Amino acid sequence: MTAPSRFAVVGSPVAHSLSPVLHAAAYRTLGIEDATYERYDVPAGELEAFVQGGAGRELDGLSVTMPGKPEAFALAAETDETSRDLGVSNTLIRRPDGTWRAENHDVHGIVAALGDHGVAPAGSGTAGPVRGAVIGSGSTALSAVAALVALGTGTIVLTARSPEKLAPLEALAARAGTPVELVAWEDNNAALTAEVVVSALAVGGAETVAADWRRREPLAVPQVFLDVLYDPWPAPLAALVAERGGTVADGLEMLAHQADMQVRSMLAVTAAPVTEMLAAARGELARRASGPGTPG
Repeated sequence: MTAPSRFAVVGSPVAHSLSPVLHAAAYRTLGIEDATYERYDVPAGELEAFVQGGAGRELDGLSVTMPGKPEAFALAAETDETSRDLGVSNTLIRRPDGTWRAENHDVHGIVAALGDHGVAPAGSGTAGPVRGAVIGSGSTALSAVAALVALGTGTIVLTARSPEKLAPLEALAARAGTPVELVAWEDNNAALTAEVVVSALAVGGAETVAADWRRREPLAVPQVFLDVLYDPWPAPLAALVAERGGTVADGLEMLAHQADMQVRSMLAVTAAPVTEMLAAARGELARRASGPGTPG
């Protein structure tokens, strides 16, 4: 009898990750009974040791969240094109020889989430967004730049509290031949003049920026605003944009779409049930919001 396939999400902190909910929903809907999906807290610098020994040695694939995405890319024997472009990966698949293949599905998740709200890539009957914007820096912001490039965005506006951290984002856009417009952090509300805006800020930073924006009325309203946050929801910036009539996508949509691609790679299926996965994750968030309990 073939042993069940074992998968997990790793990162730190990871206790409240919704990846187990998303993947479990996919298994149920697809009728897959010989796969399990767990979670392990793996701090920065410890991913390679984790996959080489202990529980990690028994896993067939991993979803990798922060801070392990650069480490996932570095330890892999094989990588996909997106991982090579960005130098970070959110998925590890064990190869037959025991080494790892690293993949990056965050970019797909952002493109697909924006697509659900009417943002079509260039060449699909549209010219793509004229201007896009990314607020923040780090791995998710880097993926957001790659997503805007993939959509055929004409110019990408970048702004971050620490502007020196924007160098990798600028370099990625430059390699693609996409012009970049840098906006000083004290003027970050100018990012809202873009058609499509992605906020990659953590909740603390988003709260500070939202308070500042409310003092800067009137504000521009982008066509679509994707906030990578999803718990609690609405996130501070998403709430502000929605109040002004803007279309808002949340990070849970992005997460469900990238989980779709992970399920395809991990289980060799042609598609995952994104609608059912997203419904399960929203249900879990509602359960958590209703009172204390064990994270799903």
